[in-house]
Amino acid sequence: MALSRTEAADVAQRLIGRWPDQARNDKINRYVKGDHDLPFAPRKAKAHYLWMLRKSRTNWCSLLLQLMAQNLFVDGYRATDATAGDSAGWRHWTSNRMARRQAGVHRATLKYGRAFATVLPGDPSPVIRGHSPRDMSAYYDDDADEWPVYAVQKARSFTPAGVRTLYRLYDDQAVYFLAPDEDGALSYVEHRTHGAGVCPVVRFLDEDDLDGEVPGVVAPILDVQDRVNFQTFLLMMASQNGAHRQRWAAGLELEEGEEPPIGPDRLLHSDSPETRFGSFDATPLNGYVEVLEQVLRHLAAITQTPPHTLLANLTNLAADALDAAEDGLQRRVGERRTSYGESWEQVLRLCCLLDGDLAGWNDTSAQVRWRNTQSRSLASVVDAWGKAVTMLGVPARATWDRLPGVTDTDVARWSSMPAAVDGHALLADVLGRQDAFGS
Repeated sequence: MALSRTEAADVAQRLIGRWPDQARNDKINRYVKGDHDLPFAPRKAKAHYLWMLRKSRTNWCSLLLQLMAQNLFVDGYRATDATAGDSAGWRHWTSNRMARRQAGVHRATLKYGRAFATVLPGDPSPVIRGHSPRDMSAYYDDDADEWPVYAVQKARSFTPAGVRTLYRLYDDQAVYFLAPDEDGALSYVEHRTHGAGVCPVVRFLDEDDLDGEVPGVVAPILDVQDRVNFQTFLLMMASQNGAHRQRWAAGLELEEGEEPPIGPDRLLHSDSPETRFGSFDATPLNGYVEVLEQVLRHLAAITQTPPHTLLANLTNLAADALDAAEDGLQRRVGERRTSYGESWEQVLRLCCLLDGDLAGWNDTSAQVRWRNTQSRSLASVVDAWGKAVTMLGVPARATWDRLPGVTDTDVARWSSMPAAVDGHALLADVLGRQDAFGS
C-alpha cells in the first residue's frame, strides 16, 4: 500500500535529516574539475607568486578517472539459456541508449565510490536513469540487502522565481513528489505508482568491504595530487628565477636614473679599471624534475597505473612487456567489472519485471558482457582463439564474442547469416555438371 500524504512527507523529512555530509563529495568534484587547493603561500605574497600557484595545478585526478572509465563498457547481456544473440534484457538496454549513458554511472561510481540507477515504467521499455550520490541517497534495512527500503532524490526545477529544489521519495510501491515550503518543511505534491514490489533503486559500489568503506578512485590520491602541484610549483619558480644566468657588474658608473646596459644584444664595458664583471650560475632543474617524476611514480604505484601512462616514456616495449606493465590496471578494472556487473544485472532484471517478463526477472544467473579493452592486436587474439577451435575442439561460434569490439548484436547478426560455402564442394559440383553437359 502506498504511503499517505502525511507519511510520505514525514518519511522524506526524516531521511533528508540523515542525508550524508557532502563536503567530501564536493571536494572530490572540485579536484576532478581541476579546482585544487593551492599550495601554501605567504600572507603578503605578490601577484606573480599567486599566479604561479594557480598555474602549477596539473589535473591528474581527471586523467586517472578517465583511464578507469575508458576500460568499462558493457557490450552485451547473456541470459542463462541464451546460446547466441541478445536477450530480452538487452533490448531494454538498447532502448535506453545505455551504450552512451552507462559512462556517466561508471564515472560517478569511480569518482565518489558509489552511484545509483533508477528503473521506472516507460514506453516502449522501462526507463533507466543514473544518479550521482550528491543528488540521491538510499537507505537499507541491512547493508547486504539487494534492494533499499527507501531512497531520496534531490531534483532541480526552473521556475520564474528561480531554481527550486524538489525531492522524490522512492519505496516499493510508488514515487512521491514533494516540495519544501518557506520554512523548509516538505509538502506532498503527487505520487506515481510503479508496481515493482521493490524500491526501484540500484546501488553501484566501487570498492566494497565489511567496514562500509567505499573511497572511490579520487579520494585516496588527493594528498598525492597536492604533492604533484607543489613540486610543479617549485619547478616553475626555479625556472622563473634561477634557470637563467644572472649577470652582475661592480663599480660600474651610471648616471642618475640610468638603467644598467645589460641585455642579450649588448656588450658590457667600462672605462674604470675598478669595474668587475661576473655572473651567477644558473639553477639546475634536473633535481626538481626528478622529484616530480618520483611523485608521479608513487601515484602510479598507488593507483596500479602503468608508469608509461603518466610519464610518457614508452619506448620499444615488446608486446609481453606492455601486457605486464598493464597487468595491475587490468586487475583493478576486473574488480570493478565484477561489482558493476552485478549492479547492471540487477538493473536489467528489474527492467524485465516492469515489462512483465517474469522469466527475465527470475534469471539470477544472467551476466553482462564487458568489452575487451586490453591493448592486444586483433591478429594475436584471432590466432589464440583459432588454435582453441582447432586444437581443443571449442565451437567456432563460441569464440565470436571474444573478439575485440564484437557486441551481442553482431553475434546475433552473424548467427542469422547462412553458413560459409565449402569452396571445394562447390568446385567439384561445377566440374561434375560440366562433364555431364559435355557428354
